[in-house]
Amino acid sequence: MKCTLCAGEDLNSFKGNDDVTLYKCNHCYLIFKAPQNWLVAEAEKDRYQQHNNTEECPGYVTFLSQALEPTLPFLEPDMEGMDFGCGPNPVLARMLEKNDCACSYYDPFFFPELPDERQDFIFATECFEHFFDPNQELKLLTALLRPDGTLTIMTNFWDETMDVANWWYLKDSTHVSFFHTKTFEYICTRYGYDLAYSDNQKVIILRKKVVW
Repeated sequence: MKCTLCAGEDLNSFKGNDDVTLYKCNHCYLIFKAPQNWLVAEAEKDRYQQHNNTEECPGYVTFLSQALEPTLPFLEPDMEGMDFGCGPNPVLARMLEKNDCACSYYDPFFFPELPDERQDFIFATECFEHFFDPNQELKLLTALLRPDGTLTIMTNFWDETMDVANWWYLKDSTHVSFFHTKTFEYICTRYGYDLAYSDNQKVIILRKKVVW
C-alpha cells in the first residue's frame, strides 16, 4: 500500500467507525480510506444527488461564504475562475458572479467539461475529501491555475487532538481523504504554492508560485 498523495510507504493502518480501514501517511500526514471502502461511481453519484444544496438554502450560502469571504481580497472584477467539484448545483459560481467575478464550474459527474484556458482562481469547496487520487487531482488543479492564481480549499482538517477513528467526518461514505495542516505544507512544497491564508480548521488559500 502506498499513500495516495505522496506515494510514501511509511503508513500506519487503523480501524475507523463502521469498521472502515484507514491509513495515515507518516510523510505527508494524509489519512485515507482503504480502496475496498470506496464507493463505485454509480453509488457515489447517487449520494451527491441526494444533497439539497441550492441558492434558496440560506444555511448552504452561509456555509460557502466561509470560503468566499477570505478569498475576495485576492480577486478582481476582470478575473476568470472556476468552481471545481461543484456538484449538481453550482451555487458558489453564482455567488461569485454577484461579486463581479466570472466563474465557470466543473464536476466529473454533472458538468464534466473542463475550461480550455487557465484560471485566475479556483475554488474547491468540500471536494478534497472525495479525492481517490489526490496527487492526480492536484496536478490537474495546478495545471488549470495561472501563476499567482489562488486555490481556495474547504475541507475539514484533522489534528492530533482528535479521536480520528470516531470522527463524524469519516461517516460520509463518499469521504475518503483527510488532510492535516502538515499535508498542506507538503502540497505547497511539491506542487509549487505559497500559503496565503488558513483558518487551521477547514479553509485554506494557496497561491501558485510564479516561476521566472
